[in-house]
Amino acid sequence: MKFLKGYLTKTIKALLEIIFLAIVLLILSIPINYGVKKEKLSLLIEYKSIKKPSDILKINGNSVKPVIYEDISKFKDFPEISRKERYIETLLPAILVVRFNLLNEKSRTERLWAKIRSKEDLTSLDSGFINSMYKKYKTESLKEINQKQHLHPVSIILAQSILETGWGNSRFFLKGNNAFGIWSYNKLDNRMAASTSRDGLVIYLKKYDNVAQSVEDYFLTLANSWAFDEFRMRRYESDNPYELIWYLNKYSELRNDYVKKVGEIIVQNNLTKYDSCTLDKNNFIKVKLFNLVTEILNIPHDISLDFMIFRRMKHCN
Repeated sequence: MKFLKGYLTKTIKALLEIIFLAIVLLILSIPINYGVKKEKLSLLIEYKSIKKPSDILKINGNSVKPVIYEDISKFKDFPEISRKERYIETLLPAILVVRFNLLNEKSRTERLWAKIRSKEDLTSLDSGFINSMYKKYKTESLKEINQKQHLHPVSIILAQSILETGWGNSRFFLKGNNAFGIWSYNKLDNRMAASTSRDGLVIYLKKYDNVAQSVEDYFLTLANSWAFDEFRMRRYESDNPYELIWYLNKYSELRNDYVKKVGEIIVQNNLTKYDSCTLDKNNFIKVKLFNLVTEILNIPHDISLDFMIFRRMKHCN
């Protein structure tokens, strides 16, 4: 009897998961209006580990599936001939997902800034969001925050990552998901020691749970460090990667030689073609419908289901 009860419980759970997936796929098929008055959208993200080259989704054209890779330690075993292509296919989705979140953050900041200028009352949620931006960007100037939230071309991000990791061969990338050589100065950080020291002191680099966290920290580093004050100002005025890279000379001790290498990587690998890439529209879902489905089936909004299509999904908006 106990066996039968357990079997029925598993069967019901499996059926509910299938029903949920069916409803999600149905909602994804509903046309979304991308006009001026946009309904708030949520993004369905797949999280994957990499065991073999075929685990990395190929990128064809400008539409990119939002996949975030978590365990990339096997990357070093991939054939040399395909490693460059696989590396870009690993990094690009994470970059676009983080950009999606940051653009939403920037849009909300601008809306609330307009409300403040017009002396409208803010809700407690609005106030909480603004305070979180003050803390995140280390300033209480909304004008400065707006400048820090401005983004730069994907080609620059890819080129810096390629240079820092040697096309994904660095130990910090393979074991720590650190795609930009970001150092750690805090003992509380999740971090790993470098194989070399500096003036007798151990150098530490940050470790991340997945590649997207590394991308997010990279953006935050460029947003807050004094070393990139001029870069932030210039990217607010231009999106030309070949002009902007010269204001990243403080990213490395190599200074202008570093900038030249970044520029060469962009040209040699035609990375500017990725500047026009966007996330696959089929992975966007209307927030109201998504919340309705999860509430009906009593499923948390942070989903972790064992589906064949979405091995593991989360949603962000």
